[in-house]
Amino acid sequence: MIRDWLDDARSRLLGLRQGPGAWGYRARSRPAAEPSSLAALAILAGSSEEGRAVAMAAGRRLATIQQADGSIGVSGDLTVPGWPTSLALLVWSNLDGFEAERARAVGWLLGDKGTSLSRTKDDPMGHDTSIVGWPWVAGTHSWVEPTAMALLALSRQGISDHPRVREGVRLLLDRAIPTGGWNLGNPIVFQKPLRPLPGPTGLALLALSRSASRLKIIDQGIDYLKIALAETLAPVSIGWGLLGLKAWDAWPIEAEAWLASSFANLSRKEPGPMELAMLLLAWCGPGSLFGDPGSGKVIHHG
Repeated sequence: MIRDWLDDARSRLLGLRQGPGAWGYRARSRPAAEPSSLAALAILAGSSEEGRAVAMAAGRRLATIQQADGSIGVSGDLTVPGWPTSLALLVWSNLDGFEAERARAVGWLLGDKGTSLSRTKDDPMGHDTSIVGWPWVAGTHSWVEPTAMALLALSRQGISDHPRVREGVRLLLDRAIPTGGWNLGNPIVFQKPLRPLPGPTGLALLALSRSASRLKIIDQGIDYLKIALAETLAPVSIGWGLLGLKAWDAWPIEAEAWLASSFANLSRKEPGPMELAMLLLAWCGPGSLFGDPGSGKVIHHG
């Protein structure tokens, strides 16, 4: 059966822990904030007592590496850059407690700004460089993925009308590729549209589903993803892609088969925590991040 992979994926993900609530980017690698956060959300979405306990352990561990300014670095040893703060905030938002940690993280995110640039007549870039979103690294230009992740985390906290959130939405809409979809940053260079990518497109659509109306840009991104994902086996790309489609009620009838095929391909090598987590999150849907009734499985707090 197509869904036979689910229990196997959860079991493997639990087996890759490097300690209570801690995962690295690969098997036996040192714990890091991004894989730990995504794995915790995926396990929590299973709605089991064990899953809730594992996610709570992850939340507590993430709290131990939060900096005084509210940020979460890449790992306990690598305290900057702080882009994983958004993912840690999503974990805390789906658990009871962690009020102080969430408040500090929100404060840091609202203060973290990408560097804006003045537009020039001969500028080769096709986006509005004056719009401020979120960067990967402090003091650099804004990018699609960290901006989308920040919007996801802030919207989960109920912050949707803040000026930073509104400008982040403007940035994502501005960065859409005219032919459909999103890539890492630029939509156009020297008047030539660049190629979209499934992962950033899904992540952008997911973030925009919380605070944007269904514009032509959205439909173009959906159309692109439905074609691109049919030829994609990469779990992270499929994961974000399907989350983005489901957020706009555009779940393809082939999605279950795509997930099963991606897991089968992954199982031929040594699966990593992020890959397993993204397949599980895609299956559970946006509710696994937002706890929304009717949007994937609803997270049970506790």
